[in-house]
Amino acid sequence: MELCAAVTGCYMALVLLAVFPRRVVKLSWRILQDILILVVCSFILPWLCCEIVACVVLTFIAIVMYNDLPSPWIGVNARAVVITGCDHGFGHDTALHLDKLGFHVFAGCLYMGAEGERKLVTSSSDRLQTFPMDVTNVQQVQEAAQFVTDRLQGKVLHGLINNAGILMTGSVETMAHSDIHKIIEVNCMGVINVHRAFMPLLRQPRRGLARQITVASNIGLAPSSLLGIYGASKAAVALLNETWRYELKPLGISVSTIIPSGFRTGILVYDREAVGNRWWQQATKEVQDYYGKACFVPTNKKKNYKDYLQPDFSSIINCITDALMSTHPKATYYKGLMARSLPFLYLHLPSCMWDLIMPHISSFYDFPVQALINDNTSASSKTS
Repeated sequence: MELCAAVTGCYMALVLLAVFPRRVVKLSWRILQDILILVVCSFILPWLCCEIVACVVLTFIAIVMYNDLPSPWIGVNARAVVITGCDHGFGHDTALHLDKLGFHVFAGCLYMGAEGERKLVTSSSDRLQTFPMDVTNVQQVQEAAQFVTDRLQGKVLHGLINNAGILMTGSVETMAHSDIHKIIEVNCMGVINVHRAFMPLLRQPRRGLARQITVASNIGLAPSSLLGIYGASKAAVALLNETWRYELKPLGISVSTIIPSGFRTGILVYDREAVGNRWWQQATKEVQDYYGKACFVPTNKKKNYKDYLQPDFSSIINCITDALMSTHPKATYYKGLMARSLPFLYLHLPSCMWDLIMPHISSFYDFPVQALINDNTSASSKTS
């Protein structure tokens, strides 16, 4: 018990040093809550296992708690941010939230004049400006960078938030090549296009202040059936962002990745029937015969799957805001259903165990391959 008490005491001393002389941790009730948890654990753990093991476990808990403590925030002070994908979802709500905080927000929208863009204009102050942004169009992205440059008017571009993304469900064989290319073009190349265009504005001489934030996905960190192309594009973005975190640190730019999961953003809402019919028409006769029409329009295994999706984006918006304003932003923010646990299980479980649980936790769509159904029917007929 003495060792566990020593760990708790060291944690308290470290937090006090971080709060007052160094000011890298924000004073909050969260600190008292964590200390109480450690005190309780220091009494309980020695009863459950030997003191050495209890001390190791308690030290691990203390490290996790310390790394999760909030840092102080910087002031807004006429700072500007650029956000892509503001038509709806995370980008739309984040733009409105940052506008309320006092930021000058440049909100990129794919469809100017559509409902999402109109709501941004009518629900915000004059600090928020919308502009056309198709992240796959290099010329339009460069024009957007010039649009922002012309309107900064002495303000600094404090943050770049890469949020634009699309998703379509299907296997590589059943999807149209043009849609495979589009997903990769939007989710991966779009981030690169925006990064290249806006880096000169972020690289202003103000070390440690500029931020680049990218919304990725837990599907990019762990496989999920029929989401291979989307997952590959998000995996590329996650690795790019992690690489930029090291490359841009000497330039005074902090880079953070947001890993959301299970939010009702609208990314899953598209005309599956129309898209599936188009894929069917473009597929070869052999692919049509093997897979069957049903595989071109995958349906969710849970009919009420939307009930499992979180309609409240506040936790993601808070993560983006912290990455933007914290004096010590985190490298990665995880929020949502299985955002952290799915990649953790995939990385640390033996493949034989992952293969057993993957169909239950990471396979969301029915995919009735016609050829396999025919084979099973024939085998059953012969058996009977």
